[in-house]
Amino acid sequence: LNKGVSYHPFEGSANDLSEQPRLVKNLGPKNQILMLEDHGPIVACPTIEEAFAGMYFLTRACKFQIKSLSAAGGDLSKIHVPANEILDEMVRRMQQFDEAPSSAKAKSSTAPSNGGEDDQEAVHDTPRLMFEYARRSAEKAFGAESIYR
Repeated sequence: LNKGVSYHPFEGSANDLSEQPRLVKNLGPKNQILMLEDHGPIVACPTIEEAFAGMYFLTRACKFQIKSLSAAGGDLSKIHVPANEILDEMVRRMQQFDEAPSSAKAKSSTAPSNGGEDDQEAVHDTPRLMFEYARRSAEKAFGAESIYR
C-alpha cells in the first residue's frame, strides 16, 4: 500500500457537503487511500485502473490483518511486526514492483551499450493489466451484454 493511507473520523451520514473540505484535507496532497473510520475506504487515484488495483491490494491487506488478529485471539502483542528497516525495504520493493528488466538490458551484460532507447528499463502497467483481466473475467461470467447496457 505504497499509495499512502489517511484517516477520516466518523461524522455520521456522509451526505452533508460541509464535510467535503475535511475529507479533502484528511486525504492530503499525496495519499490515495482514505479510510473512513467506522465506514470504509475511499480510493482516489488518477485512473480507474489504479483505483481498482489500490482497492484490490487494500482489501487483500485487510483480509490478512483480520486473519492474523483472529489467529492471535485479538492480542496485538502476539503479532510480529517487522522492524522499521525491514518495512522500509518492503516499501522500496513495492515501489519497484512494476519494473522488469528489458531484453536489451539483459543483453547489455554481454554486448556494449548503444546509448539508445533499448537501454531503458521496461515498465509493466500492472494496474491496467489487473483491471483488464477483471473486466474480461466479469464479461465471461456475466456476459458483456448484461454489463454494458
